[in-house]
Amino acid sequence: MKGSSKTLLLSRRHLLKSGAFALAAPAILPRSAFAQQAKTIRIGGAVPLSGPVAYWGHSTAQGFIDGAAVINAAGGVMIGGEPHMIEVINYDTKGEVADSRAATMRLVEQDKCKYVFSQAAASTVGMLQVTEPAGVLSIVACWGYLDLFGTKYPLHFRAEMSDYEQGFAYIPFMQEKFGKDALKTAAFIGPNDQDGTDCHFSYKRLMDYYGITQKAAEFYNWEDTDFYPIVAKTIADKPDFIVTSPSPPGITASIIKAARELGYGGPISSPAASETKTILEVAGEHADGVVLPVTNVEPSTDTQKAIEKRFLDRFGSFNALAGNYSWWIYSLKAAWEKAGTAEDTKAVAEALAQVELDDTYVGKVKWGGEKSFGVARQGIYDCYTTTIDKGVAKVEDIRFPALPEDY
Repeated sequence: MKGSSKTLLLSRRHLLKSGAFALAAPAILPRSAFAQQAKTIRIGGAVPLSGPVAYWGHSTAQGFIDGAAVINAAGGVMIGGEPHMIEVINYDTKGEVADSRAATMRLVEQDKCKYVFSQAAASTVGMLQVTEPAGVLSIVACWGYLDLFGTKYPLHFRAEMSDYEQGFAYIPFMQEKFGKDALKTAAFIGPNDQDGTDCHFSYKRLMDYYGITQKAAEFYNWEDTDFYPIVAKTIADKPDFIVTSPSPPGITASIIKAARELGYGGPISSPAASETKTILEVAGEHADGVVLPVTNVEPSTDTQKAIEKRFLDRFGSFNALAGNYSWWIYSLKAAWEKAGTAEDTKAVAEALAQVELDDTYVGKVKWGGEKSFGVARQGIYDCYTTTIDKGVAKVEDIRFPALPEDY
C-alpha cells in the first residue's frame, strides 16, 4: 500500500547511495557494529523497493531506518534495565505476493526477525502467509484484503489509515471548504484488484455515512498509462467530486490531468497519494482543486522539522508519506518497554494496542477499531489535509478523525 518513474529513480538513487537497501545486509549498521551490544532486536522489512509501488515501499523503509538510528543513538530500547539495539533488514518484494512470501521467510527463518513490516496489498498478503503462523508481529500500510485483518490475525497491525478512517477528517473539511450542498455525489477510481475493490468498499461505507450518492466506480490496471478513457467514463456521470484510491502519486496526477483536460472542474481527492511533487510535475497547471488527506507538506512542530532534516541528510530527499510512516517504530519501542519483553510477541501486541503517542510527524497517534474489527489494531492519527490550488500546495486543515461510535 507509487509515483512517477522520475521520482522513483531519484528516490532509489539516493537510497542506494546511502547503502540503506543492500539486500543481504542490515539497513542501519553493519553487523559488526552490533558485536559489542548485549542484545539486539531485529525488524524485517518485506517491502516493494522496485516495481509500480516502489515509492510506497521506499517511504515505509525510510521511517524504520531513520527511527532505528535515532533510538540506537539515544541508548536503545530499555527492557528489564538492559539496552537493546535495533537492527533493520530490508528485502525487495517487487510488490508481488510470491516475492513477499520468500522475503518474509528469509527474514523469519534466516534473520530470526520477530517483527516484520510491509507495504501495499500484495506484499502484505505474501507476508501474512508466513508471519501469523510463525508468531511474528507485523505492521503494514495496506487498505485492502479486509478478510486478512481482525481477531483471526491478532499479531497484525495496520498502521496507515484507510479511506474510511481518514474520511472522518477530510470529508467534513471538504464540506466546509466547498459547501455541503456542492458535494452530494461522488465517483471512485481505483486499481482493478482485490486491494482496489476492498478500498472501494471502505470508500462506499464512508460515502453512505455522509449521505453522498455514488455516481460511478471505475477500475484501472496497474500497467495502464492512458487514463483518458476511464476518466471520460467517470465524468460522464457528472459527479460532484472524484476520489482516487488507493492510487499512488503518478497515477493520481495522470487522472487529475486527464480530468481537467476533459473539462471536469470538481474537486479531486486522493487519500493515498500523500505527495505533491509528482502531482505538480505531471499535472502542472491542471493541479487545481486537489485534496490530499494525510499529507503534511509543511512540517511545523520541532519534531516534524527534525524528521524532515534527518531524512534530507540521511536519504537526500524527503516526502510527506515517509514522514507519515516515521512513528511506527516509536510505537514498537513503547510497546517493548511497556511489555518488558521483545521475545513474547503476543505480550508486545497487547501492549502495542494500548500505545498512544502525542508528538509524531502525524501528531497524535493511537490504535482503534475494536467494534469494527474485534481488536484495536488500526492506527488512527491527526489528518493533515493538503490542498493544491493554482499550483500551490499548502496544509489547509488538521483534525483527528471524528470516528462514529460503532467504530
